[in-house]
Amino acid sequence: MKVRVIESVFVVLCAIAAFGQRSGDDAGILYGTDYSFAVTAPHGWVLDDKSGKSQGVCAVLYETGKSWQKADTVMYVNTASKTIEGQKTLEELMAYDAAEFKKRAPALSVTPAPDIKTKQGRAVVRRFEGDEYGNYEAVAYFDEKLTIVMFVLTARTKKDFDAAYPAFEKLVGSYYFLTSNVTIGK
Repeated sequence: MKVRVIESVFVVLCAIAAFGQRSGDDAGILYGTDYSFAVTAPHGWVLDDKSGKSQGVCAVLYETGKSWQKADTVMYVNTASKTIEGQKTLEELMAYDAAEFKKRAPALSVTPAPDIKTKQGRAVVRRFEGDEYGNYEAVAYFDEKLTIVMFVLTARTKKDFDAAYPAFEKLVGSYYFLTSNVTIGK
């Protein structure tokens, strides 16, 4: 069943009302095969759906006045299709992520962090510390019907990570899943 224009406009208006966009904040609807969701950038952050495209990332975020390429602390949003072997469930994908990081950094620590609540449910969060570059990361995972949506915070220092974590919680908390039934093109 194709999503018609009138239905799409209605869904967008409902999403904006649901996640409570504040004046001056960047908000957007991100979509692709099997997913469509709304997010709002935390105050002082830019939501950019172009700079990360060459890296296969749905959208990137960086502090106002900085850039995706030069910021010491960034966030990004990506998805994983559940049709791919090794990521058909949330548990498989989280185990795969941890294993891939540990291949590059055997001393890496992966620890659970408190879930982040949204209007529709919650995200499961994992922290990654001790990679080969000394970065600190948090990944929030949303388990949807056909895809897993991931929000990532990465910082070069623990101080920067801790300072940005409240913004990460706001970004993740703004997540509002719209539909798995997306028709792109004709």
